[in-house]
Amino acid sequence: MKYSIPKFWRRKEGYYQIILTKCRECGKVAFFTYVRCPYCGSSNVELVKSCGRGVVEEFTISYNRVEEGEEYLPKIIAIVRLNEGVRVVGELVDIDLSEVKEGVEVEAVLRRFSSDDPHGLIYYGLKFAPVIKGA
Repeated sequence: MKYSIPKFWRRKEGYYQIILTKCRECGKVAFFTYVRCPYCGSSNVELVKSCGRGVVEEFTISYNRVEEGEEYLPKIIAIVRLNEGVRVVGELVDIDLSEVKEGVEVEAVLRRFSSDDPHGLIYYGLKFAPVIKGA
């Protein structure tokens, strides 16, 4: 990633939580933050924090090798429909390849993305992991 520490810190809101835009006029929710509702165009919107839980709708398994991330292969990339109704793309972690299927309940978890070097800044962000039943 190679961000400077101040630049990464300024953008931390998007790395550590899922912020949605909710329209007060039509009631629809959209992923990403907007100043106007992407559905009806109203400027009467509010930013809400997602609960971070949802269901896997679709997924793919990537074996694409990158310089710093070979120990994390294969990567499972999924489209997750959050409980708020919006769909987001994210990486699935803490799940065996044989257990991945559509309909798996997942939640957003904080995980390591990368680091600059062995003694540099470590970057964290949200990924999705299966919900532990009974917890």
